[in-house]
This record gives sequence, structure tokens and C-alpha cells, in this order.
Amino acid sequence: METRDLQTFLAVAASGSITRAAEMLGRSQPSVSRIIQELEAELGFHLFHRTGRRVQLSEEGVAFEAEARRLLLSFGELAARAKAIAAGKGRIFQVAATAAMAWGLIPNALSRLSGDLPFEVHVAQHVPSAVAQEVRAGRSEIGFSSLPLDVPGLEVLRLYVAPNVVALRADDPLAAEAVVPLSVFTERTLVTMLDPMRFQARVARLMESRNLVPKAIIRTNVALGALQMVRETGGVAIIDPVTAYGGSLPDIVVRPLDVPVPFHWGVIAPSGRPLRPLAQALVEAAEAVALKAIPDMQILDPAGAGEAAGIWTPPEPMDDQ
Repeated sequence: METRDLQTFLAVAASGSITRAAEMLGRSQPSVSRIIQELEAELGFHLFHRTGRRVQLSEEGVAFEAEARRLLLSFGELAARAKAIAAGKGRIFQVAATAAMAWGLIPNALSRLSGDLPFEVHVAQHVPSAVAQEVRAGRSEIGFSSLPLDVPGLEVLRLYVAPNVVALRADDPLAAEAVVPLSVFTERTLVTMLDPMRFQARVARLMESRNLVPKAIIRTNVALGALQMVRETGGVAIIDPVTAYGGSLPDIVVRPLDVPVPFHWGVIAPSGRPLRPLAQALVEAAEAVALKAIPDMQILDPAGAGEAAGIWTPPEPMDDQ
């Protein structure tokens, strides 16, 4: 099996046609058909179901496609690294991050290091579990992610916490309030996250603890998507402070929530592997950016990462007396 075989397979999968894949690759249709047949014979299963001139991935083909993309990406990165080394440009600096961290925090931190950056920097966005896997596998030197992350072989280098916040349109009447009460969501559309084990769970438990039922709910898996929902629908979002204060969107303002809901995040690296100075500098720069931008942010002891970001109990409602 060669990289050319994988490239051919992915071209057929993307186009849904042997003929179109051949045109994309600049090869003959019979040669593409032969490569697919030989690949299927080597793998021991059919990659495609054929219906007339069209082809569709089989169940096994769907699983193999993900692996083929991952392998080709690794080969491409290896080739890029070799070329950079040969040109005297050193190692590629690879960072994995959740969308919240990659939105504003990391770009602002990198801007502080612009004169010290290598020729090529990669910042890949992933869900938290994938950030952990990228760092553990060595494909990224460090990772920036929300916590907890229970993955063996990783060390939490830095741990932070700050309260989640409310994002709303600048022309929303609530924008005039210094603090937004949680009770407003009984009359407004709540825009929030999808993840049932992390963000969503905390917001849901907070609502339940106060017997509050939102008028309507819109959920998305990326906080930036929640901000866009706010702009277009007029809903009110509860989002993480890193996204809220890390960058800015026109016509969106951020306000504290009257009930503190903690958001934990941090920096992870492979256990026992010292950071090179560039990675350490990025960590320091990101921390400086966050401290300046995020109100009420606290730096915690990384040793307490599991406990601090684990089980959270909503605070009891305060009496009006």
C-alpha cells in the first residue's frame, strides 16, 4: 500500500465517481479502478458499493476513510518537517487547542512572540478529548483545553478558573444591566453548549436547582456559534469566559451572571517531557493575556486539576431578606 493508493481512494470517496476521481487526479479511469480493486484485495473488504456509475462508501469504507486521512496527514507533516529541517528552519511548532482557546487567547499570545516564532506554527482545533490525544501521541507539543481531562500520560502544567458569563446583543435591554440575573431565561431564549457531560450539565443543574425553565433553548457545540446565534436570533447566551473575553464580535456585549458557574481550563503536556523554551514562552504569554482580559480569573494549583474541575454543586439561592 502506497500513499498514491490512499490518495486515489480518498478522491473516489470525495467525488463518488471513478471517472471524476480520475479527472481530479489526472489519471485514466481504468488505472483508478485497478488501484481501488487492488486496495480492496489487500484490505480484504469492499470499500465501495457500486450503483451504476456512482459509488458510495461501504460501512468498512467509512471507517477506513478516517484512517486514510489521518495517515496521509501524518505523511504530509513528516514531509513538511523534513523540508523545514533541510532548509535550516528547524522544527514546526505544533499546538492543539479547543475552539475557545484558539479563538482569541492563542492568537493574542502568539502575537507577543512573533519575533521568536519558528518558520512554521500549527494551531489545530479539537474537542477537549482530541486535544488530549493529540498531545499524548506527540503530534502536538502542548495543548490548551477546558478541564477535566482524565487521560493517562498527561500533565496539567497550568490550571485556571473564571466564572462563565452572559453574551447578548448590544441593543438588548439587558445590556444596560451590570449583572444579568439567571431568572431572565424564563422569558428569553437560552443559547448554550451541547456537551452533556461538561458545560450543558452545569447550566442545566443550575437551572434545575432554582426551578427555572428557559422559554426556549438553542444549543451548539462551539461557543463562537453561540455568539453568532445571539447576533441573529436575539437570544441570550451563557458561554465560557475565554471565548467571551478572548476576542470580540461586532454588536455583542458580555455581562456577568448573578450566579457564579465556574469554568476550568488549563495547559497540558506529556508527562515527564520538558518543554522547549518556545512552548514555555507561549504558556507564559497566554497566561498574561488571559489575566489581562478575563475578570475574576484565578490561577490554581495544577495538582488539584481533577478535584477542581470535577463535581460541581450549584450554589444555594440566597434569601431576599
